[in-house]
Amino acid sequence: MKTKMPKDWFGRSKSIEELHHDSRNWLSEIEFINYEMTFLNKLLSSNYIDLLDSGYDKHIKELANKIVIEKKSGNALSKLILEHEKVLSDLIQTNSVTSNKNYLETHKKFEIENIIFLGRYKELKMEIFKIIERTMRKKGQKKFPKAKKILIIDKK
Repeated sequence: MKTKMPKDWFGRSKSIEELHHDSRNWLSEIEFINYEMTFLNKLLSSNYIDLLDSGYDKHIKELANKIVIEKKSGNALSKLILEHEKVLSDLIQTNSVTSNKNYLETHKKFEIENIIFLGRYKELKMEIFKIIERTMRKKGQKKFPKAKKILIIDKK
């Protein structure tokens, strides 16, 4: 049964299935981002010496702290979304999903929170990639100095 309910935002209705799908999607994204943050932290650790040599010691600490903060934020958001899913389950059992405006408002807030979380993570990821790229370039320049042009004169 696909019961449609009014959704004040975006001027359309979402079914119970769509609301559930949204929550599952958010949880999946957060789980993947947590995995990526673990990778990014390892990436920073594995390039730590090179990053220090490049003068990014304070920046590395800031990025590592941001990773920890975002992981905590993602885990907290995940817990709230799981609770939100439990509420949806209870509302489905009592057939009161369509009449519960509080649930719909909370769903909207989670949608916005998820977009904000994803945006912050993308900025953090881009910052880490840029610093690693700069460091790799500097490291590459140290290993492979630019070749000097040699002038060859033909003595014929």
